[in-house]
Amino acid sequence: MPNKLIRNLRPIVLIARDVCRAATQEKMMYGFLLLALLFILMANVPFMVDDPKVFQNQPAAVSAVQIGFVSINIFTLLISVFISLSTLQNFLAKERLVLLLSKPVKRWQILEGVVLGLFEMVFMNWCLMTLGVWLVIVSQTRVLGFTVWAGMSVTALLGFLYVTLVVFFYCLIPNMMAGILAVLLIIAGFGATMAQDLFVGGTYPSLLKNAFLVGVNLLPKINELWGISMQTLGLFTLDIRAFPF
Repeated sequence: MPNKLIRNLRPIVLIARDVCRAATQEKMMYGFLLLALLFILMANVPFMVDDPKVFQNQPAAVSAVQIGFVSINIFTLLISVFISLSTLQNFLAKERLVLLLSKPVKRWQILEGVVLGLFEMVFMNWCLMTLGVWLVIVSQTRVLGFTVWAGMSVTALLGFLYVTLVVFFYCLIPNMMAGILAVLLIIAGFGATMAQDLFVGGTYPSLLKNAFLVGVNLLPKINELWGISMQTLGLFTLDIRAFPF
């Protein structure tokens, strides 16, 4: 059994390594990462402003983490979608697929290797961006704010979700529409909870209502995951409902 598991994992790891190498060679990725780090450097601004009203009379550290939180989540989404799409177009080209399929590699191993390799690329970018926010907090407050890593870990989980969605849609539509559909589904995930509450309160046919609720429940609850991250980071004093129960 262990030998069979190793034989199944070996091609996945090799494909993931190849995909990650191809993704990190994308020049666009370094452009996104540079922009992200520049935005993260703006987290120093709250510590330089003397007027507390500029940042709504909240502590400078909270404002700095808010800037980092927004920057990391935006650029994680951009990197996950656009770099993954560009890598897929190159890696899953007909010439490469002929080489892969000529070997004793199953299709599910190829897909798992592709997802794992793309997530490795996203995870490396997430580590660098989170490290930037953490260094700003440590340098300005002289406090080892390890909650930054714990709170931002939700974004790494979302990065895996973004990559999986792109790969899924690319298998159905191997062009730019895969990225567009992934983004639309992610946007729909933000309003899933609100849409569910509005639809349940309305007077609609039971069949239509049940079908809609099934579709809403299948959507990724991005806002609820963000609620967990915000609570861990201490960004708001509000009691954010992370789960519907």
